Amino acid sequence: MAFSVSGIPVGRGIAIGRAWVLAPASLDVPRRAIESGQGHAEVERLYAAVRAVDDEFEKMRQDLGSEVAAELRAFLDLQAIVLHDPMLIEATRDRILAEQCNAEWALVQQYEQVAEQFDAIEDAYLRERRADVRQIVERILKAMRHPEGGARIALPQALATESGPHADLPWILVAHDIAPADMLLLKQHSFAGFATDTGSPTSHTAILARSLGLPAVVGLQTLYGLIQQGEPIIIDAEAGVVLGSIDAPIRSIYEVRQAEQAVARSRLTRLKNVAAQTLDGQAVTLFANLDLPSDAAHAMEAGCQGVGLFRSEFLYMNRNDPPSEEEQYEAYRSVVIALKGRPVTIRTLDSGADKDVPSVSANRDPPSNPALALRAIRLCLAEPELFMTQLRAILRASAHGPIKLLIPLISGPQEMVTARKMVMAAMAQLKDRRMAFDGAISIGAMIEVPAAALAIDGLLPVLDFASLGTNDLIQYTLAIDRADGDVAHLYNPLHPAVLRLIADVIKACNRRGKPVSVCGEMAGDPELTRLLLGFGLREFSMHPAQVLLIKQEILRSRAADCSKQSAKILRQGDPAKLTAALAKWNQDRDHISG
Repeated sequence: MAFSVSGIPVGRGIAIGRAWVLAPASLDVPRRAIESGQGHAEVERLYAAVRAVDDEFEKMRQDLGSEVAAELRAFLDLQAIVLHDPMLIEATRDRILAEQCNAEWALVQQYEQVAEQFDAIEDAYLRERRADVRQIVERILKAMRHPEGGARIALPQALATESGPHADLPWILVAHDIAPADMLLLKQHSFAGFATDTGSPTSHTAILARSLGLPAVVGLQTLYGLIQQGEPIIIDAEAGVVLGSIDAPIRSIYEVRQAEQAVARSRLTRLKNVAAQTLDGQAVTLFANLDLPSDAAHAMEAGCQGVGLFRSEFLYMNRNDPPSEEEQYEAYRSVVIALKGRPVTIRTLDSGADKDVPSVSANRDPPSNPALALRAIRLCLAEPELFMTQLRAILRASAHGPIKLLIPLISGPQEMVTARKMVMAAMAQLKDRRMAFDGAISIGAMIEVPAAALAIDGLLPVLDFASLGTNDLIQYTLAIDRADGDVAHLYNPLHPAVLRLIADVIKACNRRGKPVSVCGEMAGDPELTRLLLGFGLREFSMHPAQVLLIKQEILRSRAADCSKQSAKILRQGDPAKLTAALAKWNQDRDHISG
């Protein structure tokens, strides 16, 4: 009999296939006493396994194509850092020699000690890093069990002789959890989708699903113990469910839905060269969000009109020293050249919280609450040389094409005035060097702190433009750490307080004639497109994969109707009623007006 398990949808679409159940690694290892004098041999076994995992990570880096999400590279580098943490490896060496025990046992015992320290950390994001340590320990144990090398986990192999009623179905990965380094398997082995018992909307697997565009459901809790290897299953990432023990009628229904979605995706490609304009003639600009310079090609392929957010912090992450001025200049210049005259908005270093910059954080004590600590513009003003190096690099790149400078986490006019003074100082330094730059470069602020949104009228005189960072704005308005799985379900972009802040900022910017965009995830959600249009938004910035979907919503909307309906929805004070009203409005997307 068919059954379903509900979880959290993090990718779009439907996947029909066979379950490839990923066996978890076990930390259940026996203690084995070693003879006197054999301790150093056990230490060498440990070091050999670490080197093997290191080699494995390096091969993965080489295999990564430019189209792989920057976040995946960051996760892979993070685990490489954990692999060499002295608290794990050197302490295990000392334990082997002191207790005269086998390397496996010493490693697991040291992990347990480290795990206890993580459990005592109050900050939820840092507490979750225990999983990264466990995944590294599992990889080292596997390397010790298989010193000859080879695949660390079993993978499905295509067999020419394969037969049976489900032999035509692709594989779907089912796991309790997926380590960041193993996520590469999704790309290399063409899984049709994946499902995990753990995870939240901001977990590693969720981020990967969005970047690869795969149907996925996470946080299923009990699926792993219910699914058999090779069993036909269906992932419905629209509803957030996984169906097992499916029969022919159920499969047929979903095959029809899957075909309809494929046709719809094909039709979207026809919109690439169509101007984004509402039915009543309101032009809308669609920008792309980029993480790395190599992502610029995807923005051009999607037909974006420019870059609304280039996240420069990825140039700083997973390295022990900050990028030089020359290195940054080359990165920014390459994006500007790739965009062929379209504007590029570069956000200055937005470090802190879940985006660690080791070259800076290594010299400071860990904050008790990273989301509210010295981060983004606060850090840049506290580290002027770091900031000036980046400003000079951005200004030099502006000589090659239109660049807009975006300052993150602004909470009031004084921060913005100080940042502008530093831009002027960087310009003076470049003049002394006789280097070219755009002296009229536009300078704007990320509106992602409630204080900035509430006092927007006092901030606008010192801004050339504004960009709403809805991810952090939601987090700070609702007092929710979006990286904490325990409260992730409370993260609600449709809370009336959030929507009123967004609407007020857009209205104030339009009234003053200052360009305003939304660059958070709300911009790429088609369920919210007409609502934002109704607020008066005319610039959207999103992942390139979402551009055509948003353009489709714009093309079949009337701005005047959106304005009237959005005003009605905004008057709702109850989040549940507001959500229901928006759902009703979006119910029939075949109608061309609201």
